Amino acid sequence: MRLSLDLKLSRDVVKLAWPVILGMLSQTSVNLVDTILIGWMKDETVSVAGVAGIGITLPLYWAVGGFISSISVGTQAITARRFGEKQDSLAGRVLSNSLLVAFSIGILLSIAGFLLIPYVFPFFNSNPEVLKQGVPYAQYRFAAVLAMVATISYKSFFDGIGMTYIHMVASIVMNIANIVLNILLIFGLAGFPEMGVPGSGLGTCIASYIGLAIIMGWSFGPSLRKKYQYYRARNFNFPVIREVLRLSLPGGMATVVVMTGFLLFLKIVGIIDRAEWLAAFPHGAVVGIDETLNAYLRGTHGEDLLGLLVTMLPQVDTMTEAMRSPVYTAGTKVIMDLMSISFMSAIAIGTATATLVSQNLGKGKPGLAERYGWEAVKIGAFVLGGLGIAEAIFPHIFLNIFTDKQAVINAAATSLRMIGMVNFMVAAGLIFMNALFGAGNAKFVMYTEFTLHFTCLVPLAYLFGIHFKLGMEGVWLSGVVYIISLASILGWKFWQGKWKHIKI
Repeated sequence: MRLSLDLKLSRDVVKLAWPVILGMLSQTSVNLVDTILIGWMKDETVSVAGVAGIGITLPLYWAVGGFISSISVGTQAITARRFGEKQDSLAGRVLSNSLLVAFSIGILLSIAGFLLIPYVFPFFNSNPEVLKQGVPYAQYRFAAVLAMVATISYKSFFDGIGMTYIHMVASIVMNIANIVLNILLIFGLAGFPEMGVPGSGLGTCIASYIGLAIIMGWSFGPSLRKKYQYYRARNFNFPVIREVLRLSLPGGMATVVVMTGFLLFLKIVGIIDRAEWLAAFPHGAVVGIDETLNAYLRGTHGEDLLGLLVTMLPQVDTMTEAMRSPVYTAGTKVIMDLMSISFMSAIAIGTATATLVSQNLGKGKPGLAERYGWEAVKIGAFVLGGLGIAEAIFPHIFLNIFTDKQAVINAAATSLRMIGMVNFMVAAGLIFMNALFGAGNAKFVMYTEFTLHFTCLVPLAYLFGIHFKLGMEGVWLSGVVYIISLASILGWKFWQGKWKHIKI
């Protein structure tokens, strides 16, 4: 494989990918806006705990919503294959059945998630302030699972037929609505209630349904409805649903595995936060309080009881502040937000790659499908590798975008440097993953993710971070090992070429 780019193939990839990149970056910026606005709140206790709460919420949200949203894998792969075969009505039938699954299950998950969050959330972080800010935020986000799943169903169909710009437009409108609603509801402007962190969750929930309304409205365009005929009642077909789910469920399981791994990853970071507090608690503030009490009891303190309490208050405040400032969890959330820019860009390029791979397999051109895959990997590695180098050289600048809390920035800087150096492999791994999805080989991705998360990422995070006492840097070192392993294994599988013979 040459490292230089093939201009014609690159142009085809970029033509399909750039609207997806803008759309997905607009979509992920919904989460970034939440972090930025909460991260810059004046009340440091609420701000740090709020960012930590968002950090717990998003993997939970994606573990549930992402599982059923994996319906996009089957929807896009089959749609693109039928499009390549020039069977427009059959491509439309895929959307009909995908929407049936999306709406029926999305409603149930939204309700169940909203009701169960108060019981699930404390398992991952028991800090009282994180619970106070994070639980209502998470409940509002889970109320939007339906919007997420239905939107992704429409998106995967339009991406499959090459109309990637439709989701881009919906995402941009949704993001603008999210920014406005977040500002109004967090800070209580223009007559809106001042809700703080929960207001951010409510604003994002409303914006998600606005995005769904935009993409749904687009689907009612007369020319699209006439060509693809996806709103016909006779389109509902159990074999089609079964085939979509067959291709999608491995991707859904992979999503659950990934998000579970990230949640356990965050739990290990929370253990480090707690260990830092306990290390300071008995040897610092408690010793000071103990000495003050002993001096009072011996009669050598020289103050009455009221004076004693006044003397002890700063020490108690120090302990309380330490307990309520999960800086490593907040720092990890900020790193994940920065990484999400790379994740979404790589997934966007991967989405275009999946379309080109599947369409060319449908046209009987497996060799060209493979060439598009390698070309996309090169584009992603060059672009996102450059971003990663910038993050490694100037971590404080990037971190400062999301928070002005110096303790959080200092906690995250070294870890961001480490991840930045392997950012090009983040791109390669995710593009290979989506190319295999497009070819219909989602099972291998599921097995790989399961193996790496539970034999590599989580165990090594505990081993390096807790056992060897390397702290947050040790936890993120496990992330580096995971990224390199994922890109290498999926790259080998794509190079093997057996996916060219999969029939869907």
